Amino acid sequence: MRKWRMLCIGIISSLLITGCWDKVEIEKRAFVALIGIDKFDSKDGKKNKDSDKTKESQDISRNKYVITIAYPNTGVIAGKGEGESKYIYASVGQNIRDILGSLNNRIARVMFFRHTKAIVLGKALASDEKMLREVLDAIERSPEIGRKINLMITPGEAKEILNTSTKDEPVLGLFIRELMEQSKRSARMADADFGYILRSLHESKVAITPRILSSKDQFKIAGSAVLKNFKMVGELGELETRNVMFMFDKIQSTVINVKVDDLIIPIGMTDSKTKMKVFEKDGELYTSFDIEAEGDLEQHMFEVKGQPLDNKYIQKVEKIASKTFEKQIEATYKKIQKDFGADLVQAGEYLRKHEPDTWKKVEKDWDEIFPTTKVKVNVAIKIRRIGVTQ
Repeated sequence: MRKWRMLCIGIISSLLITGCWDKVEIEKRAFVALIGIDKFDSKDGKKNKDSDKTKESQDISRNKYVITIAYPNTGVIAGKGEGESKYIYASVGQNIRDILGSLNNRIARVMFFRHTKAIVLGKALASDEKMLREVLDAIERSPEIGRKINLMITPGEAKEILNTSTKDEPVLGLFIRELMEQSKRSARMADADFGYILRSLHESKVAITPRILSSKDQFKIAGSAVLKNFKMVGELGELETRNVMFMFDKIQSTVINVKVDDLIIPIGMTDSKTKMKVFEKDGELYTSFDIEAEGDLEQHMFEVKGQPLDNKYIQKVEKIASKTFEKQIEATYKKIQKDFGADLVQAGEYLRKHEPDTWKKVEKDWDEIFPTTKVKVNVAIKIRRIGVTQ
């Protein structure tokens, strides 16, 4: 009996004296909101005032990457402190883990990545297959970085994005996340989070990522970067990216301009549905897109009586809009084929899942076959609302 008493006392005592051995007070955490990763340039290494000054870090042969992190000064944001609204640190090294370890030795806080909103890659790094694969692997293996973060590519260096001073939002990562949400409404940027990019690269070795640009005190998220065989092979403009989003069936809302007679009419798309099929016909492979969309006639001409209320005129606008957009989708598909040879629409995955017999015949030579596939686009746009009328 005594033994059982002692055992119970021991169990209860152990429960009472337990604690969080790895507990870190919130004010001691550095909530990293944004990460920038660049290819190390020996010419810039000596100019970087924020990077390490140790002998090892200055050994050019040892350095491959530059990582820049930004986290908010929570005291200033809460109105209880002074100084800059954000902290920016940079370091160089051979791999991601080494560099983050180096940064830990320079920051008086514990870096915390579970609230990271975006990772920005410089173009030079994204264009290097080996380096991009190393970076993607490091991010994918990290238990702290979620799959919903935004992985973005900038035409310049990622550190330039982090050094941009914004007027509206001191927390860069949150600001970029808000811009992404706003940009989805115009569909002129790639709606592609890190989870999609990983999945697409695993399945077909191609993907599309958002493109971010910056000036002195402004950001712009527009267009997209194209990845093929684990490296960046080119870029798509804003309207081309919008067309790809239609192919992906990822349109929330957007505006298309249609020329009717001598008038340019903007149609605000409020609802759309895209069905993609890949099939073989007469010995040739076709990718088809059937797009049904609804929209509003958002502008016409002041003091032009009757036309916006005339059913025949509205049908004419719908027909011209549908044909115009069909040509735009076809042109973008052919550009992807000709310029990149990248199966962004994952036509090969469609064949593998839905037409396995056909896929077996083309699987080994798909990289050569995809650029020769034909495209058929059928668009049906219906104007449901015409706004305030006479």
